[in-house]
Amino acid sequence: MDSEEVQENLKFGDYVLVNGNRNGSEAWKKFSCVNEKETLKPEGAAKFNTLRIIMAKEFQAPGKDVVQKIWQEFGLNEQRVKESVEALKKWLAMEPHLPEESGSLHEARLERWLIRCKNSMERTKQSIDLYYTLRSLSPDMMCDWNPRSKWYQDAVKTLCCFPMPELTPEGDRVVMIKYLTKDANNYQYEDVIRLGLMTTEVRMSEDYCFTDIFILDMENYTLAHACNVKFTSAKKCEVCLMKAFSCRLKALHIINAPSCAEVFIAIMKAVFSSKLTSRIYVHGKDLTNFRKQVPRMCLPDDLGGTGGSLQENWNMWLKKVDSYRDWFLQHDNFKSDESKRQGGNFDSDDLFGFEGSFRRLSVD
Repeated sequence: MDSEEVQENLKFGDYVLVNGNRNGSEAWKKFSCVNEKETLKPEGAAKFNTLRIIMAKEFQAPGKDVVQKIWQEFGLNEQRVKESVEALKKWLAMEPHLPEESGSLHEARLERWLIRCKNSMERTKQSIDLYYTLRSLSPDMMCDWNPRSKWYQDAVKTLCCFPMPELTPEGDRVVMIKYLTKDANNYQYEDVIRLGLMTTEVRMSEDYCFTDIFILDMENYTLAHACNVKFTSAKKCEVCLMKAFSCRLKALHIINAPSCAEVFIAIMKAVFSSKLTSRIYVHGKDLTNFRKQVPRMCLPDDLGGTGGSLQENWNMWLKKVDSYRDWFLQHDNFKSDESKRQGGNFDSDDLFGFEGSFRRLSVD
């Protein structure tokens, strides 16, 4: 097989062909996360001529069959998608309180908003409006998305949040979240929420799927993490994720949860609607049933999957997010101007369902 053909089809965890042979037969070695066209010398490299490694991709590129399947589900086709995106652009231009954006990346995000809102133009408009509004009302979570800032550098050492590269056979995306260390000295609850929202923002530009399956691995979760949780911040996260980004949650699997995670899980169930709460599955340390519900190809090696190690996936995703740095910095200025909103100011208390100061949750 030609090396260029291999590059086109390679994904995380694939075996890569050594250029040459060993003892008269082709030799293969498994690599999961490397730089494009980088030449490496693995163990026993002297026995090989050269080894050409091809970069693995973060996402399984949505093939035409996946896109067509999603369009068909929501009564769309290529022409209708183009017409809907143009209609949304015209609507945005007519709303004085919303910013003007342009370019192919903007159009890609509008298309994904439409998909996430099940091809409802009214719901899509509400979601987009809320997105820009929250960037004004909740800058602590929706702004300052600089991947080289100190808060971000601290956050990525305490928690990872990234999409697995393969879609499920049904066309769903698995999003892996894990506490990386028991040391909570640099852990800030609001910052890891912001980290997760940055991941969602990048996916709005590149990903294409039916729904999301979140996996929260709490193996390293401690009482120190629990004491940092705020109910009000959790509620704001739910609004940002589920309403502004219109996340379509198929399931949230919580695994390896210690006893001190009970308060956190209770908060999750409190801020979610009853419909979403029914999609939360707590598995504890026994992952037998969990592994029956998520395909192995969509799990990291650490959890018995074949999707590459968690750390390798996380390292690759960090590079992806960093490539958006300039866009993030520019996008910080794109938010609603509430002084120009027609019909009065936005009622944030009604949206979040609370008012008053932000107080920490007491943990016994």
